[in-house]
Amino acid sequence: MTTYVYPAVFTQYDSVVGIYFPDLDGCISQGDNYLDAFRSAKEGLSLHLYGMIKEEYELPPPSRLEDIKLEENEALALIETEDLDEFEPDWELEE
Repeated sequence: MTTYVYPAVFTQYDSVVGIYFPDLDGCISQGDNYLDAFRSAKEGLSLHLYGMIKEEYELPPPSRLEDIKLEENEALALIETEDLDEFEPDWELEE
């Protein structure tokens, strides 16, 4: 079983909760509420790392939580991926 854990920053906007991963450029997601956002964050992180591994990119180490600076309307959480040994995305990487 292969899983990874990365910190995610959740931002409450008027109608959605936005998510980004400070260590992973381009790894963003959103949800209608915090529960939906956590589900989306897990799926987004799993897809992003799956693609990086398949393309043989080196995964960056996760930041320490105390090193991440938050704005007033932001919250921090650790997100764990799906088991990437068993993970099957809905799409295929182009050759």
